[in-house]
Amino acid sequence: MELIYSMRRKPLKCEPPHFDGTTDPEVVRPVCTISTCNIIAFSSLTELTDSDGETWGGHVYVCDLDTPWDSHKVTSTVHPVSSLEWDGEGKKLLVATTVGEVSVYGQKEYLLNEWTCLYTANFPGECIKKAAFFHNGRKVVALEKKPDAPICDRIQLLRATPTLKGFGGGACEGACVVTGTGLVGALTPGEGGRAHIVTDCLRAVRSHIATASIAHKNGNLLIAAGWRRGSKRGVHCAVCSVIRPNSTRSAPVSIQLQPLPTVYLLDDDVTPISISWWLRDDIDSLLIASTNLTLWKMTEQAYPVHKLLSKGPVQGSTTPGGGPKTVDCFNTVAWQQAAVWQMEGSDCATYVSSARLPSVAHAVLCTPRALHLLARDTPHYLHSRPIITSGVGVGAPEVASGAGTPPKKPKYGPGSIPSGASCATVWCVEMSALGGVVVAVDTHSQLHVYKLHQPAPDIPTPLSVQHVTSLLEYSMVSGYDSLDILMTLKANIVEAVYERITESFQRQPPTFQQFYFHSWLKLRIALCSLSASWQSSAAALTSLQLCYAAWAACAGALRDDKPDAIAPLTALLDDHTPLPEHDKNLLALEAKAELSSDGALQALQPLQALRR
Repeated sequence: MELIYSMRRKPLKCEPPHFDGTTDPEVVRPVCTISTCNIIAFSSLTELTDSDGETWGGHVYVCDLDTPWDSHKVTSTVHPVSSLEWDGEGKKLLVATTVGEVSVYGQKEYLLNEWTCLYTANFPGECIKKAAFFHNGRKVVALEKKPDAPICDRIQLLRATPTLKGFGGGACEGACVVTGTGLVGALTPGEGGRAHIVTDCLRAVRSHIATASIAHKNGNLLIAAGWRRGSKRGVHCAVCSVIRPNSTRSAPVSIQLQPLPTVYLLDDDVTPISISWWLRDDIDSLLIASTNLTLWKMTEQAYPVHKLLSKGPVQGSTTPGGGPKTVDCFNTVAWQQAAVWQMEGSDCATYVSSARLPSVAHAVLCTPRALHLLARDTPHYLHSRPIITSGVGVGAPEVASGAGTPPKKPKYGPGSIPSGASCATVWCVEMSALGGVVVAVDTHSQLHVYKLHQPAPDIPTPLSVQHVTSLLEYSMVSGYDSLDILMTLKANIVEAVYERITESFQRQPPTFQQFYFHSWLKLRIALCSLSASWQSSAAALTSLQLCYAAWAACAGALRDDKPDAIAPLTALLDDHTPLPEHDKNLLALEAKAELSSDGALQALQPLQALRR
């Protein structure tokens, strides 16, 4: 785990008291999340350019993982932002505040600097602790097969059960929220930008919820909520089902909560807790971080009882002696502690986040000053890295002995904190969809991005090439952005990965190659761009991609009912035509239709030759 970059901002001249303390769980701090398109969304209590503290409230920004210095504001709210969530495709962003305001924003034509509010909901008097979009019923599963097997056999696109079914069993849009009083709410889009809301209580007696986590499994929502009542602490768990009785878009929805066993923790009224689901196909696991990190697994246990209290004879089955067979035990589910990771030093955990894909068995734990990477099958931390945030005197230039004048104080970055300002602490961390990078945000809304070695630094090179190739093929099939994996590639395996993924794609069936050709071409361009000696190859592949785009645009611009469209296309392909004439010819090709005439096919022969 190595630092890629840290984004600094101009510090505040006067910060609120106890702003960076970790003992008060009620203080709202910045949060962050990263989408499947590798777009980072984070919140800030003030605008990024404000150093006087005149814009206190909630401000949401987004930036690309590759260009974090170019941040764009999504929205600003009067009250602080308590939860941020992306949808499964990374196109919509949910923003929730501490007063129960929930808004869903969408991009306009994939632009990061222009967002529109799609619909809103309001839960008066409630602080939203966690939110999650409904599952869209699209699931990409990586099966454990030989690397030489076809990609369509190793990576399969399954039709999973969506959270909310509509007409014909299709997925419906919506989101689920958990509030600070144990209220579970579901919202679906309505008319006029207002959402339809339905609520239910997590328990009959509502408790104070400090943190929550939501996960998808088998068409349901797994909800875990950490409650606090005096010095008592625990985690309530439940399975939430969202149904629409009439299967029509206008019909109201309803939610059903099935309680699961509660995890009771040690009594502590000071240390905050953080929870996260760590799901696999065979078992449900829950990470709980406080003074230490514990892993809890839900297992089915059998409790023996007296024969007078047994369930009685089972119909249709007999014992070897001929008598009826009785069941002398009751089966029930219970939480069992499976692993414990101790904290280093006296710091307590502030946030824990696990990988989204079951195939990535990693989780990240953050403390106020460090990040810890852990795996499911080992009781030790894989990596631990301190996070250096701007503090008093950190990075300040030293004054040489005998110097006449001290060096000039910088305005930004290390050494720029005014006297008396406190040092920022890390409070939120998220892992990318493919598990390539980790994004952390501190209390000053400064981003810190770390890369995770794929699969590990001590793994032999052939296995590393195989693992990285599998992740890139998964991103090609699923549509996830592979930038986080490309940022973690070692320079000595780039050529081997390029050759392996090219050879593997050329061995696939023709139908597979035709469908994923452009994704494969973009992946080759990205791999060639990583090597300084392959820049010419990257430029050639980029030109080929532009030729494909030009051929598709010109082919769709011709119409048989307008023979005059062939003449502008022929002039467009003529190298001796002046450049101003090209613009006129492009404007003349406005209509779109299929090609069928011989003249149109002859006009496209030069572009077809370039495409080959």
